[in-house]
Amino acid sequence: MLQRLDARVVYPENKLYLDYITNQGKASSFFSHPPLGFEAALAARREVEYPREEICDLLQAYNERLQADSAALEGIAALQSPSTFCVISGQQVGFLGGPVYTLYKIVTTIWLAHYLARHLKVRVVPVFWLASHDHDFTEINHAYLLKRDGEVGKIAFEWLQQGRPIADLPITEEVLAAFGKYFDELPAGPHHGVVKETFAPKPQENYCTWHARIWSRLFSNRGLVLVDPSMLHEPARAFFHTALKRQEEIQTCLKETAVHLRKAGYEPALSPGRAGRLYTLDSDERRVRVEDPLAHLAGVQEQPERYSTDAALRPLLADSLLPVVASVLGPGEIAYHAVLKPLYSLFCLPQPLLFPRKSYAIIGRDEARLITHCGTSVSEILTGQFDVQDCLRGLAPTELKRRFEKAREAISQALEPLRASLAALDPGLESTWQQTRTTSLRKLDDLERRAIRAELAKRGLSPRLLQRLQNALRPRGKPQERVFPLPHFINRHGPAFVDTLFSTGELDDFTHQVMTLGTDNG
Repeated sequence: MLQRLDARVVYPENKLYLDYITNQGKASSFFSHPPLGFEAALAARREVEYPREEICDLLQAYNERLQADSAALEGIAALQSPSTFCVISGQQVGFLGGPVYTLYKIVTTIWLAHYLARHLKVRVVPVFWLASHDHDFTEINHAYLLKRDGEVGKIAFEWLQQGRPIADLPITEEVLAAFGKYFDELPAGPHHGVVKETFAPKPQENYCTWHARIWSRLFSNRGLVLVDPSMLHEPARAFFHTALKRQEEIQTCLKETAVHLRKAGYEPALSPGRAGRLYTLDSDERRVRVEDPLAHLAGVQEQPERYSTDAALRPLLADSLLPVVASVLGPGEIAYHAVLKPLYSLFCLPQPLLFPRKSYAIIGRDEARLITHCGTSVSEILTGQFDVQDCLRGLAPTELKRRFEKAREAISQALEPLRASLAALDPGLESTWQQTRTTSLRKLDDLERRAIRAELAKRGLSPRLLQRLQNALRPRGKPQERVFPLPHFINRHGPAFVDTLFSTGELDDFTHQVMTLGTDNG
C-alpha cells in the first residue's frame, strides 16, 4: 500500500528545494536543467573529454577488491566508450550505512540509470561516491534503533584520531563493540540473524572498505559501481591545481551567487566565505582547509594524495572525471548545489541534471491499523501535531471523561464557599486555599489519566504503544529516513524490503511516499 504526502510535510523549511521540484519561484534559474531535462543534460556532455581509460582501470581494480558482481564490472568496461554515461550519488560513510536515506539515494540512482538507458537509448551506469575523505567523525560514528521498549536508542563509538579522514579509520575494538551492541539491542525477529550477517565486518577490512563491500554486495548485481575518492588522486591532480590557482575567482562566484539567492528569497545553504576550498593534511595527518592556495601549487603536483575537496568542489571533481548526466541528491544537497552553477562555467564543465532522491516513510500493517484506530494520520505524526496524551484522552470513553469533568466541577463548587471566609480570617489563607484547589484538581487529573490507561489497556492500547508509533515515524523529532539505518528496516520487514523499493511508485514522483508493508516485527 502506498500513500503520497506533499514534500512540504517533511521538508517545510527548504523553500528552494520545494520550488525546484514544483517549478515555482526563481529556483530553476540557479540550475542548468530542470529535474526532468534529461535530453539537454546528455547533449551538454557528449563533446566533453574524460580520462575514461585511466578512471576505468582504477574503478575496475577497486570494485574487484570488493568482489563486485559481473554486472558492475561490465558497466565499468562500458564506461570506456564515449557513448556511455553515468548517474551518480554519494554520501558520507555512516555507521551501518548511515541513515536510510543513503539507501534511497542508491535505489534512485540505479532506477534513474536504467530509465535513462531506455529513454535516451544510451548506456548509463549507476555510480555511488563513498565520501571517505570527510573528517566529520561525529556525523558517522553512531546509529539509532527502535528499542524493545519503544524508545529510540543510540549506539556510538570513539576514535582517538578524530580530525583525520574517515579513510584512515580502522575497524577498532570500539567499532566492533558498537556493532555487537547494536545487534544485541535490536529487537529479535526472524530476520535478525540475516541482517547481522549482511552487515558484519570482515578481517583485514578498514571502516570504509567494510561499508563499500556492504553496498557492493547489495547492489553490484544491479550494476552499481562504487567509487572511493582516495583512489583518484592522480587523475584529480589537474583539478586540484586549477582549484588552488583560481581560488579568488571561486570565492567571488560563490559570494555573487549568494547575493542573487537572497534577492530571490532563498538563504544560501553554503557559506560563501568558507566554501569552495581544498583541504590538505597537517603534520598530524588531520584534515585542514588550505588557507594560502598559491603556496600549495607545488605540493599538489608532488603529493596529490594529501589534498581533497570540500562539499562545494566535490561534485565538480566528480563531474570532471566521470561523464555524469545526472546527480541524485537529497533536499539539503540540492539547496547547496544552487550556488555551484557559476563554478561549472569557471571550470569549463557542464553542470549535470540534479535529480531528487526518493523519499519514504515505512510502516507495518499493525502501525497502519493503530494510526487509523487513533483517528490520526502519518501526516499529523510527521509534522509533530500528534500528542500521545491528547490521543489517549481522545480514545477514552465519553462517559468516563464526563464523570471526571463533573468531579472537577464538584471540587471547585465545594471549595468556593470557603474562599471568602478564609480570606476574612487571614488574607494569607487565600493563597493556601488556591494551592489546595490546584493540588486537588491535579490529583484528579492524575487519577483520570490512570483510569483512562486502565480502560484502554483492556483494548490493547497504552502510552508506550503510542509513543512507539510516534518514535517509529518521527524519531528524535525528525523524519524516519534521517535517523534509522538500513538494518532497522531489514530486521523488521525482511531482506525483500530493498527489492520492494524498486517495484513501488513512479520515478518522477517527488512526493514523500508512505509505504505500508505486510510485516511488523517491531
